[in-house]
Amino acid sequence: LCEQGGTELTLPATPECPICYGPYDNIFQRPLLLPCSHTFCLECLARLCVFVKQSQTFPCPLCRTQVPVPEGGLPKLPSNLDVVTQFPPGMQTLQEVWLDGHRLCWIKQPPSPWQVGAGDEAPETLVAVELLYNPAPRDASGADVIGVHRPARRSGCRGLCRLLWEHRLAVVCLALLLLLLAALTIIFMAHSPRSRTLSGHRQAAPVPTTAGSSSMSSSRSI
Repeated sequence: LCEQGGTELTLPATPECPICYGPYDNIFQRPLLLPCSHTFCLECLARLCVFVKQSQTFPCPLCRTQVPVPEGGLPKLPSNLDVVTQFPPGMQTLQEVWLDGHRLCWIKQPPSPWQVGAGDEAPETLVAVELLYNPAPRDASGADVIGVHRPARRSGCRGLCRLLWEHRLAVVCLALLLLLLAALTIIFMAHSPRSRTLSGHRQAAPVPTTAGSSSMSSSRSI
């Protein structure tokens, strides 16, 4: 909220991706518009479709409408210009991003000439975002590559579920083994000599008599 002339004005909220809840930008979080009119950031869609090839389809995360992957991959999907126009003026120019295997790549341009000293060379820098959490090592030295590893957003439960699903056979076997051990323990305790001795003592315990009954029996004998 801000005040202007004594009147409170509500500033528009920064557009966010409905998957990662991160603000859109003009690089890796650019807003992509699907044919079903739903918008998501490039990085989230690329992570969801990391194994989807060109000419194949993937379901929209909201309405499940099948969306074909264009030639060149997901970065070639159209951007939501209504969202882009809400960016600051310096971010309304969309940067070129492409897919290289399982990572998104973008070339970071060198700073302006007046920001670089005389005789200094400002090379371009390749910035990459890995789409897999544990990517395989690459052969390249990577001296000119800046790797961007995003912090996991709400991925704790998802990672645990994925781990359990990948090892579902071992989890089922472990659960059955625990149930079998519990059943054997119960059976062993029920048939142990100590439990039999205790039950025998309980059955052989004499029934206590009252003082009145003993006096009556003694009077009858007299």
